[in-house]
Amino acid sequence: MSDRDVAPLDSIRLDDGSLTCTVLSPSILTDSLVATASVTGQAYYKELTRYLTRSLEIGGAIVGEVVQWDETQPKRVRSLCFYKNSEICEAIEYDVLCLRGNPPQLSYTVSQDDESIYCIPNAAIASYTQGNERNARTPDCYLGLALRDPKTHRFVSHICIFDDRPLTPTKRQHAETLIRLFAARTTAELKRQQAETREREKIRQLEQTLDALQRTQSQLVQTEKISSLGQLVAGVAHEINNPLGCLSGNLKHIEEYICDLSEHLELYRQHVPQPAPDIEEHADDIDLEFIVEDLPPMLGSMKVSLERIQEIVTSLRQFSRLDADKTLFDVREGLDSTLVVLKHRLKANETRPEIKVVREYSDLPPVPCRPGQLNQVFMNLLSNAIDAIEESNQGRSFRDIQDDPNLICIRTEHITDERGDRVAICIADNGCGISEAVKPHLFETFFTTKPTGKGTGLGLSLSYKVITENHGGTLSFESTSDRGTEFIIELPIEDDGVIMR
Repeated sequence: MSDRDVAPLDSIRLDDGSLTCTVLSPSILTDSLVATASVTGQAYYKELTRYLTRSLEIGGAIVGEVVQWDETQPKRVRSLCFYKNSEICEAIEYDVLCLRGNPPQLSYTVSQDDESIYCIPNAAIASYTQGNERNARTPDCYLGLALRDPKTHRFVSHICIFDDRPLTPTKRQHAETLIRLFAARTTAELKRQQAETREREKIRQLEQTLDALQRTQSQLVQTEKISSLGQLVAGVAHEINNPLGCLSGNLKHIEEYICDLSEHLELYRQHVPQPAPDIEEHADDIDLEFIVEDLPPMLGSMKVSLERIQEIVTSLRQFSRLDADKTLFDVREGLDSTLVVLKHRLKANETRPEIKVVREYSDLPPVPCRPGQLNQVFMNLLSNAIDAIEESNQGRSFRDIQDDPNLICIRTEHITDERGDRVAICIADNGCGISEAVKPHLFETFFTTKPTGKGTGLGLSLSYKVITENHGGTLSFESTSDRGTEFIIELPIEDDGVIMR
């Protein structure tokens, strides 16, 4: 609607000898309805203020919504549309300064239908136009209608106009009539918009609740899987430990027996230098000399293998320990046991050399924690480091990797500063790094950059929850694309809830 589409202000004066009133011409009434009939929401407020401003030939108009109450009185209003100097201005919030005062700054004219036409003097208008002074002159008048909720009868909004010239009595009557004409529609539009806002907020809250339930369900499933796996591993380790103890104990006796037999055979050779031909033939058939020479190193290899199995079983039991309560724990043991579990992924294969692990452990006090949960965090971070290294190896030859080897560095530190007494565990790799686009989402549940079937998007989010919520620590990272990533865990040392074990 252009300026020339606005119907000119017109009036019909009726005089019955005792009462003089002003009514709007049919052209203005028709034009006012046409101007706003086809629009809703913000577009309606825009057309309303624009129409009032241009049809009344005044400086501006505001439709405002009450956003703050002081007991039963409105205190603060936000503009739904602020039209001034022939343009839509930036939305503002302003205090309703004139509803109270001593002496009152606001004068009311209350009609029989409980509407309130009010006029605010010049001193108050500055709060309505503050911050929107472009091409503005000081307003000289302010006229408005406070809109009520038809059910609660509370003020919910207002329509108001202002100008830099005093309103003539005729223009004021026209303004009051027009504002009253739009009052019911504006109140209904505002209630509809508020209802839509409430519904959108309910939908948003339901979506957030559903999302939280889905995340919680997945985390519970993952936690249950980890707990079940821990119980299974602990059970298997226990079952392996029994025959392992038998082998380890008997191997010591076998070593003693072989030593005794070797000594006895040597004495036999000394006293019977020329045995019977059958004995000599049998000694040649079984290669007795080789057996006597090979048995000691063979026993040594068996002892090393048994010790290796014992180390693996101990690490499995350490890694899979169940956490009923917090206990004091040496995090270096957890790191070492996790590395033992992951050793098969660190070994060399046909495509790359071994991934080297550098341990830079410092002296650390015991940390109050749930060791099983902490070991799972170490497992997640170290597994991700190996995955990042494997990804960075794509397109590199075996020789290239040898010249610039794959590396994981694990560093621990005891920190005491203004933030408190804590332990830091840093796990760094020289893998592919994390892109800037991925960084903000790294700890989000279900977020993963791995192909379908390789990643669930739960490892880092669960790790973050374990460190921050279950242990009161922090989990952060530093990464440069194509240069590697370092995860930093910080755990507080003091915890009143620790149960010594």
